[in-house]
Amino acid sequence: MTSVKPKKQYRRYTNRDRKCLLAHFHASPLQDEAKFCADMQIARSTWRGWRNNEHAILHSKRHGSKGSLGGQGRKTIIPFKDALLAYIDERRDEEKFVRVFHMMRWIRRNKHEWLTTYLSTKKNASTGYDSLCCLLRRFCTRERLSQRVPCVNKVRQEVLDDVWLGYAAHFWDKYHDVPCSQILNADETGVFFDMPPGKTYARKGKSSKVGKSCKHSERITVVLTIRADGKLY
Repeated sequence: MTSVKPKKQYRRYTNRDRKCLLAHFHASPLQDEAKFCADMQIARSTWRGWRNNEHAILHSKRHGSKGSLGGQGRKTIIPFKDALLAYIDERRDEEKFVRVFHMMRWIRRNKHEWLTTYLSTKKNASTGYDSLCCLLRRFCTRERLSQRVPCVNKVRQEVLDDVWLGYAAHFWDKYHDVPCSQILNADETGVFFDMPPGKTYARKGKSSKVGKSCKHSERITVVLTIRADGKLY
């Protein structure tokens, strides 16, 4: 009877773990990589990968709880995505609508050669149109663009940007000597929970009235504080 060799248990490291271990290695007086890996129980192949990609790991702004640096997955087939995003941002800065047909019109004007090649791979014109619409919708989802209900501002965005930049310049001119670790920005917001349902079952012909105490949700005030050096509280 042959014994079954147990599977090797792989440890999962987060971005925070990688940064801390690399910093700990550089802070140690004896930078012996083999001994460090043995003491920290890190596989040598894993450590070599970290060392080869050390600059990207240490300078990554991805959340520390994530297990990767991002960028995985299927790449977009739109080679001019940066130009298209710039066009979208420009329209939004001017407080104009942005829909799929706006993006299609921009592509037809500025990337006609690519559009012709793309449509030539489709069965017919109708299929090509539907495919392009689907591609642009997925592109928007990938770039964190969502369909929103238009809202009305009393002041244009350019004015708000000027106020924001003016206040930032005044603030840093006044507090430029204060360390970033001592500058705190607090944001207060209301959070609603135990929200009541919008509908209730009731017998036909009977009242669907609900007591006032059941119509309102609970509310708490949450304060999120962040230091000027980027540390959250």
